[in-house]
Amino acid sequence: MVWAATKISIWDDVYPTFKSISIEYKGKNPHLIYKKINELIRSDFHVPEGCIQEKEYTWNKTEKGEEFKVEWETTKVLDDFSFIKIEIRLSGFMSEGVGKASIGFRPTLITEYPQDTFWQQNILYEMLRRLWHNIFYSKKRNEYFDMTKTMAERFERGIKDFIEELR
Repeated sequence: MVWAATKISIWDDVYPTFKSISIEYKGKNPHLIYKKINELIRSDFHVPEGCIQEKEYTWNKTEKGEEFKVEWETTKVLDDFSFIKIEIRLSGFMSEGVGKASIGFRPTLITEYPQDTFWQQNILYEMLRRLWHNIFYSKKRNEYFDMTKTMAERFERGIKDFIEELR
């Protein structure tokens, strides 16, 4: 992950056609999906606790029941230039142990090249960087993309299997 004020970013959505996956559930105990998602983030994407950020956490008790909305953002650093960004959202409603939940997630492979210094903004540097990227690094990015897709599919399968257990 590059820490630079100016950078070139290459974003590859794992699901380029629809960008994010959406899973809906209606049934018993939809609130248990929250714990399962937390568990699956760590196990399927192999990220430590410090790389998982809960951007929003709202859990309200109303007269009709409980409403909840949670959003996570997770990054998994692959090397100096590439990382995986996973955005996950969970929202739902539950009354007397029965309700519904909506899960959405978007995995993205991101590669960033810094352009802060005079040398990095030079046309010669840019030509050499592009040559290096096309000859060597593009193969590594393809491996990273396949790995990201496998992790995302495993995460999706884990959620669906858990939903089947809840039914």
